[in-house]
Amino acid sequence: MFGPQDGSVSQRLVYDAGSEAHYLKYDGLYFFGFAIEPNARAMIEDERKLRIPASYVAVTPDVAMSDLLKTTRSSEIFSVTGLPDFEVRRAKKKGPEGQVLYEVELAGLDVFDPQSLETESVGGENVPCWMLDSDYNGMSFCATQVFFPKTSAWDNLQRSLKATFDDSVWSHLSGTVSEPFALGEKRRVAVKVIDERGNELLRVKDVTA
Repeated sequence: MFGPQDGSVSQRLVYDAGSEAHYLKYDGLYFFGFAIEPNARAMIEDERKLRIPASYVAVTPDVAMSDLLKTTRSSEIFSVTGLPDFEVRRAKKKGPEGQVLYEVELAGLDVFDPQSLETESVGGENVPCWMLDSDYNGMSFCATQVFFPKTSAWDNLQRSLKATFDDSVWSHLSGTVSEPFALGEKRRVAVKVIDERGNELLRVKDVTA
């Protein structure tokens, strides 16, 4: 099943395709798309809902470039990437009024190599970019904190700004642990990771305690 050219694979698209594939007694179902909605991703991973094994395959925008498409191994247009692995825990310090604060630590993600047929675990420190939404509403992602672990641009940035900054600033911006934050009304945390191919991978967790 191929998703829309100018949008994300939606939950409705997944449900309709899953129903048809189940009716036709297919053995498996693959969804190809440039992006996917969190609810659609959750439905794909829950075989009980679709009643058929399914997987999401991320497609890079290069596929729309026709004869400009690169053919090197590093620019493969299809990749199967797992969801970000992260932990939400209580922070050691409390808020100004004594309220409980939380923090997120990004462990990394898994990437399937279609050539070697092996799964590679990528640590959080080797992710180009990850973002945190501390009060995800299920519809739009609003980045409240942004980090760039795998980058060598910090020295260049300091030279461009003609200034020097405390090392703790750069280590935090390139780190895998967020600043402490207070939970919003939704009590739902979302982490979005951008991998080396430019795929945006989103995972959502409800915080119950």
